Amino acid sequence: MTHLPRHRTVSDVMTHRVHVARPQTPFKLLVQLIEDNKISAVPIVDEQGMPVGIVSESDLLLKERRSELESGPSLLHPRRRQERAKALGVVASDVMTTPPITVRCEATLPQAARLMQGRNVRRLVVVDARGKIAGIVSRSDLLQVFLRTDDELRDEITSSLIPAVLLETPEAVEVAVRWNVVTLSGEVDRKSDAQIITRTTRELDGVVEVVDRLRFRWDDTQVTRVPAVPAIPAPGR
Repeated sequence: MTHLPRHRTVSDVMTHRVHVARPQTPFKLLVQLIEDNKISAVPIVDEQGMPVGIVSESDLLLKERRSELESGPSLLHPRRRQERAKALGVVASDVMTTPPITVRCEATLPQAARLMQGRNVRRLVVVDARGKIAGIVSRSDLLQVFLRTDDELRDEITSSLIPAVLLETPEAVEVAVRWNVVTLSGEVDRKSDAQIITRTTRELDGVVEVVDRLRFRWDDTQVTRVPAVPAIPAPGR
């Protein structure tokens, strides 16, 4: 039996080897971790491996504004007070952003992208079913899926996706892919088949857009209304 292609999950694209630190890690060591490993943030975990915060380059850069934040106005503003506290911090627990924004390993790429954009963050800490850190996923990781080749996409569409919908005549649909834009052409029996093929192709990981040139022989999406039959009065009434 042919199945629709599997959607990639966060675990497929995340960075599995993550450099982490503890709440009591000194400020200087946090900077060293970021510089030595060419990363932009360090997840902070407790003794059980549970993420409790994250320290980014922007958190650490507040140290450079220490004098400004100590003497500047608007210290009554919550964000200003938070920035000042981070600027004075000496260990990870002082400067980290908490709680960290996390995502489960099995989350789909659209779910992760929606969370990133909704929370306006550049990365998510990935956790397993137990809530322990499993990796980290960044915006660039999610975009990697669009680097799939045209040939790879075309092969997946023709060998897996279309046969799963058109069990008997998958060859009826012609597929062309250029710059990850898919063009579907040909003729199928039912309009609903054409709609399903177009929709599932558009949802395929790595597809930029779909140009739908499919034709169909009959429209099975129109519901034919059967006129109501007037009731026949019972005899004697």
